[in-house]
Amino acid sequence: MLTTQNMIDSDLWYVVHTRPHKELLAAGMLEERLSLQVYLPEVLQKYRGQVVLRPLFPRYVFVQANLSKVEVTAINTTPGTLKIVVFGDIPLPLRPGVMAQLRVEVEKLNEEGGLPHDTYRSGEMVRLNSGPLKGLHAVFVKHLKPAERVVVLLRFLGQQNEVELDLRDIERASPVYHHKKRRGTRGGGRKIDYQGKEKPKGGDGG
Repeated sequence: MLTTQNMIDSDLWYVVHTRPHKELLAAGMLEERLSLQVYLPEVLQKYRGQVVLRPLFPRYVFVQANLSKVEVTAINTTPGTLKIVVFGDIPLPLRPGVMAQLRVEVEKLNEEGGLPHDTYRSGEMVRLNSGPLKGLHAVFVKHLKPAERVVVLLRFLGQQNEVELDLRDIERASPVYHHKKRRGTRGGGRKIDYQGKEKPKGGDGG
């Protein structure tokens, strides 16, 4: 079991909270100024119309440090950082094996195409936005691997068919609003004039 002193005297992995959109700056400065090993998990994601590598955990980086040699204040005052994550007043190290597992998961995720650009629920209504069937509505079935592929249930030619598509070929269908039929009479048999007047029963209002 790690004691506080053992934690300080060991090279352990810690989580560092960064300033908004400063993950890359913080990682670079922690490496350059403090000579620390830093890991910034990045995965393929859709951003501003393009698929690019972006932080998996926005505003966080992982740092391996021996806190008997590197002061916490030095980490906290590095450009781009806010502070090392603590429990109470003690920096909180990650459990052994967590970083190795995280690296494997990030690599696997990128091999499979990265994060889904949009997440749909099974049974959700979607609309095809390209191709010969553009404009048709379908029922979303599931995401596939790689993350760019999905399956939808499409009804055409009198049958329901499961069709595999690119994720970019579908979009959420606009909600359909069902308007209730307006009542033709108000209590007592008086007809309703939807211009704002009531018509007397049995008359035409004239």
